[in-house]
Amino acid sequence: MRVRVLNRVITKIYDDCLRPHGLRAAQQNILVAISLMKLPTPSDLERRLSLDKSTVSRNVERMRRRGWVEFVSGQDGRSHHLHVTAEGRKLLRKTLVAWEQAQKKTAALLGKQGITALFRLEAPRDPDRV
Repeated sequence: MRVRVLNRVITKIYDDCLRPHGLRAAQQNILVAISLMKLPTPSDLERRLSLDKSTVSRNVERMRRRGWVEFVSGQDGRSHHLHVTAEGRKLLRKTLVAWEQAQKKTAALLGKQGITALFRLEAPRDPDRV
């Protein structure tokens, strides 16, 4: 229960800092992941970020409607990949200061030992998603 509370508290810090830009922490994470990966599919994002399919599709659709990401057809014509648009890249640059502010607030909340403990953690791997 305490871990879930901590998750909500930290998410709120990031959401509060990003809110003036019309962005939530979950969307920021997805946007950054898309920008760092080479034309990922939604399934690639699900695996990389350990997110449910519905979470990825809901957030990607919102970001697509806002012009931050776009779908690019795969070579086979059946699959589609994600790409950050120029507007999405501009948003990432604009939110950098807000993200850093959230990082500082979170670090102050967790303290040095808390931050060190977090860096020791590794996300569990779902054997069905390998």
